[in-house]
Amino acid sequence: MKKFLMTAAFAAFALTAGAQSLNVSSAFQDMRKGYLNKAKAEIDAASLHEDTKDDAKTWCYKALIYARIGGDAQSKKPKYKDLAPDWAEQAYNAAIECKRLDTKQEFAQQVNEVFSFVANEYYNQASAAYKEKDFAKAIEFSEKSITGFNNSGKGQFALDAMFIAGLSSVATQDTANTIKYFNQMVRKRSDNNFVYSTLFNIYKAKKDNANAMKVATSYTKNCKNDFKAYLMLAEGYLLEDNVEKSKEQINTVLNMTKDSADLYPLVLVLSADVLEKSGDIDGAIAKYNESLTLKPNQFEANFGLGGMYFNRAADKTNAANQLDPFDEEKLGLIDKLEAEAKELYRQSIANLEKAVAYIDGLTDENAKKAMRVNLFNALGALETSYTKVDMLTEAQAIKVRREQILQQQ
Repeated sequence: MKKFLMTAAFAAFALTAGAQSLNVSSAFQDMRKGYLNKAKAEIDAASLHEDTKDDAKTWCYKALIYARIGGDAQSKKPKYKDLAPDWAEQAYNAAIECKRLDTKQEFAQQVNEVFSFVANEYYNQASAAYKEKDFAKAIEFSEKSITGFNNSGKGQFALDAMFIAGLSSVATQDTANTIKYFNQMVRKRSDNNFVYSTLFNIYKAKKDNANAMKVATSYTKNCKNDFKAYLMLAEGYLLEDNVEKSKEQINTVLNMTKDSADLYPLVLVLSADVLEKSGDIDGAIAKYNESLTLKPNQFEANFGLGGMYFNRAADKTNAANQLDPFDEEKLGLIDKLEAEAKELYRQSIANLEKAVAYIDGLTDENAKKAMRVNLFNALGALETSYTKVDMLTEAQAIKVRREQILQQQ
């Protein structure tokens, strides 16, 4: 986020004293000289005095003085560190009052700078609260930051505060606020993938396909060069059962990334996942295999393809289990489904083994640690597949390994 500083522009702010009281004039002069303790005392008195409390200039001075106190407190060697711990609130409220009274907008530029400076401070406080996992405080300070930037005329700088508020809402499972803050970011043309994917998944879970599609469409409009946007739109079309449109988006993604040796194999995997969801199993298998041809040693395509075989096997097993085993007319179908499931479990093994081997081959311990959940899931699928095809010794070895992983957590 851009950092807003108290600069020489504040010191250069020159207003004629006019009919102002001595306190108001003195407060401004003392601020310029750096006597912030005196300036504070004088402007506090002026903001309460009958002759000056309804003058926009008084509140402009007060906003500037308290902002300058905040700037001093943030410096490497503050002279007035504890002069006004609530300087941000005081400066903000003074700026609001000035804005209310300044019908001719004589002080708009100066007050807007104060709003920006204070909004930045509230953002810093929101970020600190989020790191401390005080999510309620993070949202409170984010709201102040958002309002401050909006009042300053620099609403585009509120995006970072909106993101902190949205992340805090995600952390507290507050879906309504997550939607509120992340939709604000979408309207401001955010390029944050997490924002769009979170909203899309929320609406998808709610079966609100119309809003899911709106998010995907906004993503493509706001981030025309982000291939993930078109993958999301492809999934959005699937929600509408528009397979052809979905495949068009997949082709768009593939064309966007075809010249990237690093990216294209991953995009093939992501495209395969969408094709699988569309029911195009042959198309998905082709994309997984193309990815593996380009990059044989990888987790994503091996786990994706092995997982697809595994899931199809599980579906056939579940379908067989739904049939009445005492109904002689169904016995042939049950046998057929179970045989097909067993073959699919067998097909899954080679890719799942390669997915596990990829993680085992990592030399970077941090990378290996980051893949621990993926390893656990791959091992779980592999254990089941071994069991289903009567490779019981191998299944037992995997079971022991998964138990060891759980004990290490």
